[in-house]
Amino acid sequence: MNILEKLTLLEKESDDFGFKWSHYDQIINQIKNECLEIQEVIEEPTMSHHLQEEIGDLIHATFSLCLFCKFPAEETLNISLKKFEKRLNEVKRITLEKGHENLQGQSFKELMAVWDQAKERVG
Repeated sequence: MNILEKLTLLEKESDDFGFKWSHYDQIINQIKNECLEIQEVIEEPTMSHHLQEEIGDLIHATFSLCLFCKFPAEETLNISLKKFEKRLNEVKRITLEKGHENLQGQSFKELMAVWDQAKERVG
């Protein structure tokens, strides 16, 4: 059984037991809280295990939102992967058009400008 199947079963068990989300806003708030918890521990080099746990909690919360919306998790991840791959390929094309081999050494602002341009081109 893969991890997505395991999470799906655990979420179903939780729902069947009555421990479940009643509205998507609850999950979105949980996602926000997990992001805040990540921010709290990310700067602490001795907390790498705790940081990994918090990132896992964030992934789990977003997975919960996916299931709450009745989307198959694997399909949802595949959609995201295909979209990212398409955009990344466009980022590479834009970079080559600008005469660069890659984006190494570029500022974050420049990276986001290229990313936004790629999003405009391919969606």
